[in-house]
Formats: sequence, C-alpha cells, structure tokens
Amino acid sequence: MKKLMILGAGVYQVPILTRAKERGIYTIAVSPDGDYPGLAIADKVYHIDVRAEKQVLEAARAEQIDGITTDQTDLAMDTIAYVAEHMGLPGISRECAKLFTDKSLMRKKGEELGLPTIRSQVTDDLEEAQEFLQSLGSTAIIKPVDNQGSRGIFPINSPEDLTASFERAMAFSKTGRVILEQYVEGKEYEVDSIVFDHRARTLMYADVELFDIPGVFASKTRIYPSAMEGEKVQRLLDYNRKIIEGFGLSEGITHSEFKMDRSGQPYLLEAAARGGGAFVSSHITKLQTGLDTAEFLIDLALGEVKEMPRFSRNLCYCCGVSFYLPAGKIISLEGVEEAKALKYMCAHRLDDLQPGMITEAFSDKTARYISVLRADTREELMQRIDEYREIIRIEVETPSGVRGPIWG
Repeated sequence: MKKLMILGAGVYQVPILTRAKERGIYTIAVSPDGDYPGLAIADKVYHIDVRAEKQVLEAARAEQIDGITTDQTDLAMDTIAYVAEHMGLPGISRECAKLFTDKSLMRKKGEELGLPTIRSQVTDDLEEAQEFLQSLGSTAIIKPVDNQGSRGIFPINSPEDLTASFERAMAFSKTGRVILEQYVEGKEYEVDSIVFDHRARTLMYADVELFDIPGVFASKTRIYPSAMEGEKVQRLLDYNRKIIEGFGLSEGITHSEFKMDRSGQPYLLEAAARGGGAFVSSHITKLQTGLDTAEFLIDLALGEVKEMPRFSRNLCYCCGVSFYLPAGKIISLEGVEEAKALKYMCAHRLDDLQPGMITEAFSDKTARYISVLRADTREELMQRIDEYREIIRIEVETPSGVRGPIWG
C-alpha cells in the first residue's frame, strides 16, 4: 500500500485526503492539534507545525512515505520541497518553492525576467521604509514577505500610517521582514494554471472584486470566466505563463493574483505554486475545466503522472461569493439551510455557523464565509448571487445593535 503524507488537515485539505483514502492510499496527516476535519479522515496523524521542516522530515522517514503533498495553502510548500529533496521523492526544488512563498524573492525574480514589476522595498527597518515611501510619492501597501491569508497587510497613505503599521506587519513574518510596495490602481484578476515537465497551461481566469472595508484585503466575489476579452486577456495569460515558467516550476498547479492598470498592463501581486484556497482548487477548477486537482496532485506526489492531463476551459459560469459577520453574538440564523439546499450551490462553509456563536473582529480573508455557485450564463450567475444574498438572513447582536452579514 502506498503511503502519502498530506500537510494540513483543515477544510480545504479534506478533498485531497478523502480522494487519497478512496484510492486505498494510506494517508498521514501533519497538522497542529485542533478542530480540523481532516484529522478524522487520515489513517495516521502527526501533530506537528507544517512549517517545522526537520520534524516533518523525521516523521516522513519513520513512515517511509512514497510521496508528500498539500493543497490550497502556502505554509507547507517549503517543507514539502525540503522533505522531497532529502528523501528523493517527486516534488519541486526548494529554490523554486521559496520563489513562490517569499514576496521579496518573487519581486526580484520578476525584475530579472524583464517583466513589468511593482516597485517595492524589503526591509526590517522603519527608517528605511519611510525613505522608500517618500521616494514613491504615492500610496503603498505593507505586508510580511512570507505569510498567507492576507494576514498582516495594511494600506499606507502617509508616513504616520507606516509608523502605526510597521511593527504590526513585522509580527506576521516568520523571518522578521516586510515588503513595502507601490499601490497599483486598476482591476484585479486571478489566473490558475497547471504545470507539467516545466510547461504551463492556463486552467481558468477570473474577475476579482474586493471588499470595500478599510484594511481588509479579501475578495467578496471571484467570477469565472472573466468578462475581459481580446488582447488584454492574452496579455494577462502570457504574463502569467512567463512568471510560472520563468520561476522554474517543474510541475503542479498554480494560483496567481494580478492588478491590471488603466493602460492594460498587468502586474503580479503574488503567485503560488499550489491550488487556490476558498474552494478554488478543490471545486471551482473542476467546474470550469473538468480537471480533478486532487487526483492530479496525488499522482504527482507519487510520481505517476506521465503527461500533461487533458482538460477543458470555461465549462460553465461559476463564482466564489463571500460575506463577513460583525463582531458579536449570532442570535438568528434564517435562510442558511435554504441556501445550502440551492440547486446551484456547489460548496460552502455555512456549516461553521451556529446559533449563539461568538463572532470575532476580522482583518483578513480567513474569517470569510464562502460559497461556490454555478450557472449556465453570466447573467444567470449574477442573478443567482443576488438571490443567494437575499436568502441569507443572519442577525448578530453587537455593541452597536443588531447587524447582518457584510457583503461588500
């Protein structure tokens, strides 16, 4: 029996754990202790931080695993490359993994490839950051160089903002560094790709709309396929391919975020050598392309992929739609069961909601309640988004009164 180690056991790792079990593969989950649904699925569990490379390697050697993988999380990518390298298992190089997880290396490599790149400065010194902000002469974004989930990201509109946010952003970096970047005005897009034998092909691309909440960098909707047409689409997809292949990715799936300025020039926000979270990899990719990413990632980890898989494009219209809840106590949950039963509902996190639950203040994308909807046309999809939002009627008791979901 093949042994597969899967790093992470949260809701977004459940599909790959489940599929491996269905195939008769012995699954070993690595995860901190906690209320993670994947822990009950795995054949064996090691309660280890997925970033603890040496401890994970020790466990992998003890189990004599045949492969190691994950999905929809950046935190484990360096560890997977480390273990694969030391045990001679299929996987990407550590150098490549770091390009996709360290934003400072990401920007530097983009410049080396001759691609239009956002102006940025990596630093651990506030004075140096202030000098760079002054040289920009415009608004900026500060973020840790090595985190995920939009944690520790803050808008910078003045030297005072930078002073107030610098240490807060630093606290989210495991290496104690932040990156200060020029803010690019424009629309945001997502591109997802599949890679085999160092060749990248586009799976799908989406329009991304962000919440209009100060200090929160998270999407409220992702609509597939994008409404963008013509030359702009090709420019975006070509830029993405140059990033993926230029970074030296040998195999896997990728999830990249871009801003396109008013001239139609795309700029990379960040690229990841893993599937998109929030059901993008596990559900939306299959809806859009027919590709089962869990199968592909399992086969890659076990060295069983011999050629680029076949897939389609734009098989339907679908979206990820999200809401936040204000900080307080849930006193009413109307419409949730009705929403779960919608014929066009494909995945959701509504089971997390319970009457009496205490909701905390939020600042990153991890606190969103996400659902995946599908339709046959874009017009029908937009109608279904509106219908879904009307069905959900949640009341939260807050210090300022009873409030409902935050959709925008």
